[in-house]
Amino acid sequence: MERLILVAMWLFGFVGFILFIPRKDLRKGFMAFSIFQSITWLCNMFSFNYGLLSAPVREFPKATDLAITISYLFYPVLFSIYYVHKRVEWSFWSRFGYFFVWVFIVTLFDNVIERYTDLLEYGFLTWYGMWMYIGFLFFISQVCCNWFFKDKSLFQTEQLRLNEN
Repeated sequence: MERLILVAMWLFGFVGFILFIPRKDLRKGFMAFSIFQSITWLCNMFSFNYGLLSAPVREFPKATDLAITISYLFYPVLFSIYYVHKRVEWSFWSRFGYFFVWVFIVTLFDNVIERYTDLLEYGFLTWYGMWMYIGFLFFISQVCCNWFFKDKSLFQTEQLRLNEN
């Protein structure tokens, strides 16, 4: 069962990246993928070191499968799909709702994996702690991507909103 979940995550990762990221936004999607991977790697060093998260230690091939699958393929693909499809011209509350729904769904998926499989164990972290952790990863990655791409329409939209108030 666990191996089927991992295979499904790999398949959805590759197929999702190909199908859900338009060809014109492929560069933006790949960069968002890479940024999310690097931020996840930095945050995972601290969370695994201090016991907030843990991957159960088993025989070698299975011990690293989930960490590689989730941290370096599946969640970065989900973030790149999120980032490529977000709309700048939406109101603040629409963008916040879009962000909240994505973080909630990713957290729900992570919580289901933790509760019903032996692939992942939360250490001292609860489900709402994981929700804040994933929200933090998404937010910081989004800030880095916005800075990297210097999305003028995003900055102009925010500036116009500040000037109106």
